[in-house]
Formats: sequence, C-alpha cells, structure tokens
Amino acid sequence: MIQNYKEWILKTIEDTWNLFRKKFTALWDKHKDGSGEAYLPAIYNNPELQLLVQKKYFEDLLHDTVGFGSAKMIRRIVGVAHVEDLESIADPSKRATCEKRALYLAKMLLKERRKFHDISEIVSAVRNVQ
Repeated sequence: MIQNYKEWILKTIEDTWNLFRKKFTALWDKHKDGSGEAYLPAIYNNPELQLLVQKKYFEDLLHDTVGFGSAKMIRRIVGVAHVEDLESIADPSKRATCEKRALYLAKMLLKERRKFHDISEIVSAVRNVQ
C-alpha cells in the first residue's frame, strides 16, 4: 500500500509539472505577438531560437522549484514547523530513519538540482533513494 501511494504521489508530481509546462508553453506561443516585455519578437523571431529559449526557461524554473522545495523539506524536518506525516510516527527509531532519508533526499536535490534537465529525471532520482 505504501509503495502504491508513493508511486501515485510521484506520478502526480510528474503529471502536474508536465501539464503546467504544456499549458504555459501554449500560452507563450499564443501570445508571442510582442505584448510582453521579456521575450520580444524582434529578438526571438526564429522558431528554433524560441524553442531553445523555452527549454532554457523551463530548465531554470525546474532548478529553482527543486531548490525551493528541497529547502522547504529541510526546514519542515529540522525547523520549528514540523510535518505531521513524520511527527505522527510513534516509533522514534522508525521516525528517525524516515527523517534521515527525507533529509538525504532534500540535500541531494538541493545540491545537485542543476544536473536534472526534466521532471522525469527528478522523479527517477526520488525512486532510487534508499
């Protein structure tokens, strides 16, 4: 049951990111008429360049998102605001093991976030954490 729940969460994370990216990119493509100020059509008027810019934008956004999420994971374990998921584990030894694994994952993602290029690589890394 726990494995099914973990897979559901990981699939939801991946699906949410991919849907966000798809919708955001569709809106970006739809409104590339120059009404925005960041990516002016006079500069980014080449379709290949547009794809490269979008790829770079989303890769940077992914790195920032993973960094923020990792820092939040660490804060919720060692900071004042704890998470009920971990606090509700009655067995101190089991809770410590879970917290240790979560901290390891958060530290790894925070330090190595720039090596990931899309959400599927991050989900795969999470699956492989022992």
